[in-house]
Amino acid sequence: MSFALAMPQNFIEGLMLGGEDRGDETIKQLESLLLEGETVVLATRGDGVGALFTDRRLIVVNDAGLFSKRSVIRFIKASAIAAVSIDASSLLELKLRGAGFGGVHLFFDPDFDPAKLSRWCSEVMAG
Repeated sequence: MSFALAMPQNFIEGLMLGGEDRGDETIKQLESLLLEGETVVLATRGDGVGALFTDRRLIVVNDAGLFSKRSVIRFIKASAIAAVSIDASSLLELKLRGAGFGGVHLFFDPDFDPAKLSRWCSEVMAG
């Protein structure tokens, strides 16, 4: 008798979050969703997608629809993140695993500073 364990599907798969140079666009788009006292640590923006890395959460926005008139917004509590992997060998790549969301797989522009991302991940993992 064999059992197959199914890993939960990735919550976010393969989004290109861009770089910090347009992060202010994402802050403007999502600032009304920030909680009182929540601080943005990093903000990114790519083509139709962006993210806010805060001291409490990761918020990812993906413009959707034929004319990008609506947005899909996903939230992940920092405390739910259980494992982190950063690969800067070619494109900067971030993988997160955690309780309740399976996984997240994100990419960043080549000029994005991996040290800033590593710092955010370290703070999240230190809890």
